[in-house]
Amino acid sequence: MGSGAFTSVSADRTMSVRVADDSNAFLGLVPGDTGLVEESNGMLQINLDGASTNASGVNFDAVTRIGSHENPADEHAFKIVNQGTQSLMLKMSYYFTNTDWLDGGAGQSFINFTLYDTGDAPTGSSSQSFPIQNGYNKDYPLAQPTGSGFGSNTEGYRFNVGEEYYMVITVDTTGPNASPDDDLSGIAEFVARQETNGGGYDRTNPPI
Repeated sequence: MGSGAFTSVSADRTMSVRVADDSNAFLGLVPGDTGLVEESNGMLQINLDGASTNASGVNFDAVTRIGSHENPADEHAFKIVNQGTQSLMLKMSYYFTNTDWLDGGAGQSFINFTLYDTGDAPTGSSSQSFPIQNGYNKDYPLAQPTGSGFGSNTEGYRFNVGEEYYMVITVDTTGPNASPDDDLSGIAEFVARQETNGGGYDRTNPPI
């Protein structure tokens, strides 16, 4: 098992994406071509300055998006590559650094992660907003785009060697209960589990 961490919007208007040492053999993170993501010292730095931000991060009462939901393969914040030698199951959880501002989540500012698989069939997407808009729950994960990942009763399709997933990120501060003091900074943890004895469907040999 390996994990990575992702730090979201902060006062310096950047996000940081890194893969933990124990996951380097599993996952590769590659910046997209939006001009807002750069690689530095083995990490991805996502700069929101180019998305009409101010000194406190993203603009209040605005929607900031990195990537395209219509064409994620060509326009994405970053892509995740299975660079290992075995199939994986993958999921991501997001944890806010400061939870004092959270009040049930409904109508507050939120950050949304949408993960796309546009490769071999079956294709799909998985989307999750944080905080959960019907009540704060930091443990609700973003799963693989073609299935539930692991940790549930529903099997997902395997993330096969050499395949790519594409991440589109949206920050929305337009909610009726949103405030300029809403703090969306936090840690997103990618967890990859190797599948060596089944467990999950192989898209190249799907179940009947």
